[in-house]
Amino acid sequence: MNHFMQPPVRINASNELRKVGFELEYSAIELQKSAELLIETLESGSMEKINPYHYKIRDTCCGDFNLILDFQFLISQGLQKWLQNIGLDQFIETEIALALEEFIATLSQTIVPYEITTPPLPLDKIAIIEKIKETFRINGALGTDANPLYAFGFHINPQAFSFEVTEIIDTLRAFFILYETLVLWLQPDIIRRISPYIKPFEEEYIQKVLKASYKPDMNRFICDYLQYNPTRNRALDLLPLLAWIDSNQVFKTLPEEKISPRPAYHYRLPNSKVDKKEWHTYDAWNSWVIIEKLAQDKEMLAQLAGEYSKYLTDPFSFLKKEKWLQQVNVWLKKQI
Repeated sequence: MNHFMQPPVRINASNELRKVGFELEYSAIELQKSAELLIETLESGSMEKINPYHYKIRDTCCGDFNLILDFQFLISQGLQKWLQNIGLDQFIETEIALALEEFIATLSQTIVPYEITTPPLPLDKIAIIEKIKETFRINGALGTDANPLYAFGFHINPQAFSFEVTEIIDTLRAFFILYETLVLWLQPDIIRRISPYIKPFEEEYIQKVLKASYKPDMNRFICDYLQYNPTRNRALDLLPLLAWIDSNQVFKTLPEEKISPRPAYHYRLPNSKVDKKEWHTYDAWNSWVIIEKLAQDKEMLAQLAGEYSKYLTDPFSFLKKEKWLQQVNVWLKKQI
């Protein structure tokens, strides 16, 4: 599969070609150099330095890209503003505050990645992310394998083709069913798997959603999701999509959570192995396409949902894992 597969539904709710955004995390190339490389790769764009931790590449052939040190504390406020907010600014001189901010930024670079965020790209333009990855690899970018402390991800934000609750539930069901297969396929770094970055869902919620009798309206579905998943830290994060559908309900329940509403899923399972020649962004993308394919294969989805539910509740499931994975692989091979 040395190419970007096409999803089963290519057109969105507005009858346009669907779009996909990507977030690629890496280290070892500073932001200014990263910005220059991005402009070189895209053969277009102009650089704007928002602050030392955030560069914007405007007016490229694909739209606006963002480059950040992914340290939200520094990006969103800066240390000085934080000190001011808690009333300590009057006790700490500006020079010390700036030095401390710089120290935190320098320290964070060893464990907090830089991140390239693409604009939403039409399906016929998504191969540009592979070109970007290769440019950064050749220029020395490091991925999640380069340091035991790294936990770098390659996040995918596929635009939802439908906002019908049944389609969203079926996508979630497909993800649950394929999860163990995807972990073997993508082999997310152990640090990322045990860190809070990509927590799987709780089994009680998985069982609830897998039941054929689970047919809530959108309001009930959002309530259930927020009850069981009051966090962004899920391998498939629905909060941006649900906030797009009903921002009042989501923000009322999770006022402290940083959520940017958008009409897209937020698929967070894949690693960023940007320094590996054999690692390709299309493999991560194709794993998402497989989820959508199962979500659209309604007969097989219903069958596997029932089988997976039984498997999860079997007290001897650990003895039957291979059999379950083989069952999924029979379907999977037909898709690939």
